Amino acid sequence: RRAYRARRTLILKYENDGIDESEDIAALLRESERVMRMKRPMINFDLQLKEVKGGHATPLLAPPLDIATRAEDLLGAQTARERLLYMEADETVDALLKWLEE
Repeated sequence: RRAYRARRTLILKYENDGIDESEDIAALLRESERVMRMKRPMINFDLQLKEVKGGHATPLLAPPLDIATRAEDLLGAQTARERLLYMEADETVDALLKWLEE
């Protein structure tokens, strides 16, 4: 708790994740933030908890990029994502990219 010093943190919580611990992790990081503020009150921390569609394995469902590209070329992007079941993995990537660009 006292060693966590990241100034920006994104926690992704999936809608259908029966073993999710995002809220517990966020609580621990908020506690860590309070400890760090006692030592360095001028440091700002940014902890974001974002809920996205999917389940615990969603980040693992995306096919390799070359296969996804071929499928999208043949079927169209939307159809390929639906049929190969990686639409929610794409939403995870979008959430991460948006957070990184802030």
